[in-house]
Amino acid sequence: MPAKKPRFFCEFCGSEVKQKDKFCPRCGKFFASVRCPACGFAGDSSVFRDGCPACGYAVNGRGSNRSGPEGKRGNATPDPLPWWIYPAVSLIFIALLAIALIH
Repeated sequence: MPAKKPRFFCEFCGSEVKQKDKFCPRCGKFFASVRCPACGFAGDSSVFRDGCPACGYAVNGRGSNRSGPEGKRGNATPDPLPWWIYPAVSLIFIALLAIALIH
């Protein structure tokens, strides 16, 4: 029997995504990291290649009968934006303000 490969799902809309995706193709949300639905461990998608490195979810049989995410968590908050978004938006705002003041 071939080894089962871990499956990845968008935390926001629940659709299945590829391991290397940085954005959800369905809802467009940015993935800062991958989070294990069983133990909450978060990290880069490459460390989840063989399942969760902390608890073995999707490899050692835990959750192998599940076909998708457990569903949205009612009180979960999305991860903060990557650090580089804030200076990038600030620079764009300053540039637009400078252009508006020049004209």
